[in-house]
Amino acid sequence: MSQHVYHNWPRFHEIRPVGRLTTTHLRVYTVARRGQRFFQKLGGVMYKPKAGALSVAGIASLAVLSACGTTGGGGPTSGGGGALGSCRGTITVATDLPLTGGDATDGPFPAYGAQLAVTQANDHHTLGGCRLKYVSKDDSSVAQNGHDPAQGAANITALAADSSVIGVVGPFNSSVALTEIPIASQNHLPLISPANTNPGLTQPGTNPAIDTNALYKGVHSYFRVIATDTDQAEILAYVATKELSATKAFLFDDQQTYGKGLRLLFQKFYTQDGGTVVGSPASLPSSTKTFSTQLGEASTDGAKLVFFGGTTGNGCGLVRGQMAAAGLTVPFLGGDGCEDTKFLTDAGANANGAEATSAPDVTKLASAATFYSDYAAAYSNLTAPYNDGKKEPYTAYGYDAMNILIKAIKAALINNHAKVPADIMTFRDDVITQLHSVSYDGAIGHTTFDTNGDTTNTGFTLYQVQSGAWATKETLAVDTSGNVSVKS
Repeated sequence: MSQHVYHNWPRFHEIRPVGRLTTTHLRVYTVARRGQRFFQKLGGVMYKPKAGALSVAGIASLAVLSACGTTGGGGPTSGGGGALGSCRGTITVATDLPLTGGDATDGPFPAYGAQLAVTQANDHHTLGGCRLKYVSKDDSSVAQNGHDPAQGAANITALAADSSVIGVVGPFNSSVALTEIPIASQNHLPLISPANTNPGLTQPGTNPAIDTNALYKGVHSYFRVIATDTDQAEILAYVATKELSATKAFLFDDQQTYGKGLRLLFQKFYTQDGGTVVGSPASLPSSTKTFSTQLGEASTDGAKLVFFGGTTGNGCGLVRGQMAAAGLTVPFLGGDGCEDTKFLTDAGANANGAEATSAPDVTKLASAATFYSDYAAAYSNLTAPYNDGKKEPYTAYGYDAMNILIKAIKAALINNHAKVPADIMTFRDDVITQLHSVSYDGAIGHTTFDTNGDTTNTGFTLYQVQSGAWATKETLAVDTSGNVSVKS
């Protein structure tokens, strides 16, 4: 493990304010002292993490970034100015995302995006005299080697019990959302997911395994800025039948809420579009590492396509990597759980040619240019790939989700005459009301929410592995009649 020793960090007695002691002096002075204590606990050493691990140095930089702010341009909304100039107090917002284990190539990106939104809001005094405090929660566990619904539930329970917490960006995985939504609903805690796609979380009757209405035991406090798997599955079926001309497909899923749900929807639309499913769908535990038996069956049955519903942490890349040994040279297709850097590692030399849908590629949108520039400037100290927001489509979705939450908080404060409501439930309810009517133009485009809390900004991008890296192939959308079209 390589290390970098910081010899020039000042000693406590060397950190002294000069001249008149202002609030800014005190803030910087306090952060410097806390930062020194933090690094002294590490023995004065910052460690470079292994690839795929969330950097301790990166976490430290986020803490300092939140406290001190940045000088970069942009921001969630215009400054609070006169409307909130008299506002006083600290308002806490949080993220709950998978940061370690098998999901370490996914969750940190939207977390860093959300963190940047908080920093910019404080820089630009978006809430006037009030300040935002950022808290990061990791819903991964060692036992699950990635996202864990039980850990997510524990995180949301703790956040809901904190009377300073007004809203949360997260979770990333639909299985975690199933445990978090009821807790958030009962405690009137706004949740805005940057990545949940299972339609059963908001739309009754779309997933037979989910009782949607039972999730909302209190208020409807859940929203998401990404389209659902109903759209994603229709697009995947279109790609399979119309673009890849795959008449027979063998299907996998990882038995998780997201993965199995996507597989079932793909199966539905694929057969409607004229495709045939060969063999029995392989619904395997997420711990499965060897897929030779199932791939051998797919080869024997004459499959022209292999589809995987699930995440790379649960075998997506491994399936692709083991296809060649089974004599399968047919196309591979997956959903947004497959499109990440771990897939490339797991699939190895067989990664090229694989295709997967994921969040729309916004890297080329004019609306996202400032965000990616600000991200690069703010996180230049992070190790690759985290220093490049373009490496993960959901980076911008975490950023916009937090900005939308901040906009709703601002509107609620203005309606309350720049005063933070003493009753936490009242404040949270005011923010939820604002979210239901929010209209926001951000990095990912224009976002509003329907009555279910689902975004009206729909569509998915089809990515393909080319020369060992994911590359944008095309962006597709589904209209209200279920017709798929290529947007770009």
